[in-house]
Amino acid sequence: MEFLIKVFFILNFIFLEIKKIKSLLINKYKNFREIKIVSFIKYKMGSGDISFKDENINSFLKKNTYKKKTQKKYKNKILIELLLSHHSEPMINNCLIGKDLEKFYNAECIGLVKKNDLLTRKIAESFGINKFEFIDSDSFFLNLKFFIISLRSISCNNIENKIFNYKKDGYELGKSALENYYRFYNSETRNINKFLLYLYLSRAIKSNQQAQKIFKKKFKIFVLGENQFIPNKILFHCALKNSTPVYTYEGSASIGFIGRLYKKYEDRNLIKMQFSSKLSKLLSKIFKNQNLLKIIKKNKDIKNIGKETIWSEKKPKKTYSFKDRKQFNKFFNFENNKKNILFLPHAMSDNIFNNEWNIFKTSYNWFYETISEINNLNSVNWIIKPHPYEYKFPGVTARDVFNEKVKEEKKNIFFLNENIHINEIYKYVDVVLTGNGSAGFEYPSLGIPTITTSDAKYSNFKFTYAPKYKKDYFDMLKRLDKLKKPNKQKIKDAQIFWLTYNKIIRNSHYFLPKINQHGKFKKKLFFKKLLSKIKFKLKSNNFSKDINFQLKNNNRHSFNISIVKKYKNYSFKLNDI
Repeated sequence: MEFLIKVFFILNFIFLEIKKIKSLLINKYKNFREIKIVSFIKYKMGSGDISFKDENINSFLKKNTYKKKTQKKYKNKILIELLLSHHSEPMINNCLIGKDLEKFYNAECIGLVKKNDLLTRKIAESFGINKFEFIDSDSFFLNLKFFIISLRSISCNNIENKIFNYKKDGYELGKSALENYYRFYNSETRNINKFLLYLYLSRAIKSNQQAQKIFKKKFKIFVLGENQFIPNKILFHCALKNSTPVYTYEGSASIGFIGRLYKKYEDRNLIKMQFSSKLSKLLSKIFKNQNLLKIIKKNKDIKNIGKETIWSEKKPKKTYSFKDRKQFNKFFNFENNKKNILFLPHAMSDNIFNNEWNIFKTSYNWFYETISEINNLNSVNWIIKPHPYEYKFPGVTARDVFNEKVKEEKKNIFFLNENIHINEIYKYVDVVLTGNGSAGFEYPSLGIPTITTSDAKYSNFKFTYAPKYKKDYFDMLKRLDKLKKPNKQKIKDAQIFWLTYNKIIRNSHYFLPKINQHGKFKKKLFFKKLLSKIKFKLKSNNFSKDINFQLKNNNRHSFNISIVKKYKNYSFKLNDI
């Protein structure tokens, strides 16, 4: 029976590959339409360079001041990931970081690109990056070979559980396959599409072979944008396993960047933005006597609790305000003598398997099992508020799980519609539940006890209730009405993290225009604004100084250099990697 299933999967794979040829041709046609035909012919004949129909792109490529003038040969090599072909901002940022590292290490940059991505390659060349490693994903026979390998690697029977622990050459390829499956298909863990699991596993195995071949060569450091998903996660792990440090970051030009340096393979699952214990202690000393809540209010961060102000599109929302708790409870038909618990599920298919520990396998499992449990907890009121960015992801939603698991007669459980925002909801809730989201530092900052169920970026600050086992977690849910509020020190530590993470540690690269680029890439607008930045002077760029200071002091994260100068009586030499 399994043999027949796998034969069917192979036929299905071949059918999908044939369909993919059509989409590849369409994409190539779209890309070709952006290029001037005569220049392309000359380029292929070796008698000219590529010109694009967007003159802003051409002008940028010609006038970019980052080209390296020297022809010196360098012993050290830096590999720069440039694989996000549809989005030029992070690719340019990777080039900018690469140029900073090039100076620091006295090295030569090499680009890692897709074979047919002419625009990204030309962008790299405008930065003086003229040598490349290539990743090819379009070979039918190669793809078929790795699909058959994936079928041979795990039996169909119970693949949904076996794949989680599947490793090849010591690499966690099963988790990478699952991560892609949950992110791009469906986050529900009960009704699994086995064919797609094999398909993503084949891509993981193929990427792993390509990554191992690349990192047989010695690189001083690897610059990587996103460290999730295939092939990036596998490149990330392979670099570290081959003793190549990885420089990555979080953020964008519009909100500022925080750089992160990894050196050890055993740290591969450490959350990118998890600040070290050394940094948390330093910040506690610096801000001990400052009124941070006043600064947070001034930045309007409290006003925006519950909103997705950066990544989400501005969807119309109906806003409610309440004069007191009694009016709030009346809106939900809640009993006034019960405590109100705010339950905040994640976008269930995003940011999976990127932490050191988690009580639950995925965000979906956490939400599903918790919803099942609270059906029996009648001593408190429950408000379930879906993630404001959830609509962007495929598959099951919080609403789907709620409709399945919650009985209609449960008057103490309320699902807050996605199009509703409640002003100052923190005034009316007593406890908050989150896996590892931003609520985990926002609500403790306001004195509200918060439970987290996995490793989080703020774990080393220790201001949440963070049970490590399911039994402890579910026992805690049964006594929510008795949960103590955080003390003054925990409140202060939460405020320190909030302010540090959102504002003071971040810095923008002045070369990049500040445009909200999440979602569909605004290519024309981006290159138009980018062109006005090319006269930018290198010496005025503080982000480069942040990186330089970070590397000199072997720090896990970059700091906005102005903070280092402002608090010069404190040592920011943490050596905390």
